[in-house]
Amino acid sequence: MGDRLADAADYLACLITLVGTAAKALSDRGRRSDPALRYVYAAGLCLGLGLALTPPATFTAVSGLASGPWSWLGFGYLRLVGDELELVAVGFLAMVAYSIQPPDGVRGGVRAGLRRQVAITAGAFVLSAVAYAASGATQVGTLVVAHGRRRYVLVAYIGLLTVHLVWRLAVFGLLTGRSARRMPPGALRSGLRLMASGTVIGLFWIAGNINDVVDLLTTGGEVGAETAVSAVPALVCVVLMLAGATAPAWGGRLARWSRPLRARYAYRRLEPLWSALRATVPGVELLPDTVRVGRRTPHGAQFALYRRIIEIRDGQLALRPYVHPQVPSWVEEFDRSTGGARFRRRREVAATVEAAGIAAALEAAEAGHRYPAGPSTGYVPSEGQVGVDEEVAWLVKVADAFTTSPAVAEVRRRVREELDRVPG
Repeated sequence: MGDRLADAADYLACLITLVGTAAKALSDRGRRSDPALRYVYAAGLCLGLGLALTPPATFTAVSGLASGPWSWLGFGYLRLVGDELELVAVGFLAMVAYSIQPPDGVRGGVRAGLRRQVAITAGAFVLSAVAYAASGATQVGTLVVAHGRRRYVLVAYIGLLTVHLVWRLAVFGLLTGRSARRMPPGALRSGLRLMASGTVIGLFWIAGNINDVVDLLTTGGEVGAETAVSAVPALVCVVLMLAGATAPAWGGRLARWSRPLRARYAYRRLEPLWSALRATVPGVELLPDTVRVGRRTPHGAQFALYRRIIEIRDGQLALRPYVHPQVPSWVEEFDRSTGGARFRRRREVAATVEAAGIAAALEAAEAGHRYPAGPSTGYVPSEGQVGVDEEVAWLVKVADAFTTSPAVAEVRRRVREELDRVPG
C-alpha cells in the first residue's frame, strides 16, 4: 500500500511538473529571454525527470536490467541519477531567487551571486557523484546496499546531498520571501509567497534522508526509491511551487472572481471605524443611500466599499482640529512600556498611530474641545498608498487597530482624563 501511494504521488508530481513547466514556457512567449524564466524552466525539467526516476515502480522495473545483459548502461546508478537531477533542480531554484533581487540586494552584485550558485551546485554535483561511486553501492530491487565500511561513504553521500538541498531551498525561500515583502499586493507577490511556502514543505520532503542514514548504519542498506512518507510532501511541494510560478497567469482571473467577496469582507472590517465616525460626524454619510452591499450587482459591493472609504476620509478631515498633538508620542511611550515596539513593523505602528489619532479626535469632538497646536501635529495620514486596493488594505489595518489595539485604548483613556480636567 505504501509503495502504491509513493508511486502515485511521485508520478503525479512528475506529470504536474513537466506539464506545468511546458505550459508556462508556452505562456511566456516573448519573455523567454528573461534569465529568471530560463532558470525556472531548467529547474522544472530537472525536477520532473528526477521525480520520474524515484518511485518504487521505476526501481522495480529496472532492477532486472541492472543485473542482466544491459547492466553496462548503468541502471545500478538509478538512485544517483535521480538525486543529481534534484540537486541541479534546487540549484536552478537558488539562481531564480538571486536573479530577481535588486542589484544592491546581493553581496557583490547579482552576477557574482549567480556565479557562486553555479560553482556551489557544480561542486556538490561532482563530490556527490564521486562519493556514490566510491561507496560501491549496488541496487537490489528498491534497495541500495553498501558493504562493510563503504556504507559510511554512502552515509557521507546522503549527508552531502541533504546539506546541499536544505541550503539551496533555504536560500530560495528566504530570497523569494524578501522579494515578496517588497512588492505591492497582486498575483506576483502571491506567487512568490506560494513558492516560499513550497520550500518549507520541501524541507519535510528532504527529511526522509534521515531514515536512509539510520537504515544504512543499522543494516547496510537503504530504500533508494521514494517512500510514501517523503513522496506526499514532494507532491505538495511541487504543487505549491508550480502554482507560485504560474500565479501571474491565473492570479488575475482569480482576483476578478474573488473581488466582490473581498470587497464585502473589507466593508464589514471597516464597519466599527465608520460607525464611530458617523456617530460623531453624521455629515460624512453620502446621501441618498442607494447602494447596498447585499445587492446582486457585479460592482455593488465594490462601489459601496469605495464610498465607505471616502466617508471615512471625509470624517478624518472633519476631525483634524480635534486631534491631540501628543498622540504619536503617547503611542510610542505605550509601546516602550510594554515592549511591543520590538515586535511591530513600522507600518503597523503608523496604522496604530492613525487609529489612535481618530479615537482621540472623537473624544475631543464629543466634548467640543479643539487643540490650538493645529490639526496636522498629531495626525498621521496613510503612507504611500498609490491605488484603491492599497488604500483599502491600509484602512482595514487602521480599523483593526481602532477596535483591538491596547495602545489606542490607552490614548483614549488619557484624552478622557485630560478633558475631564479642562474647565467647563
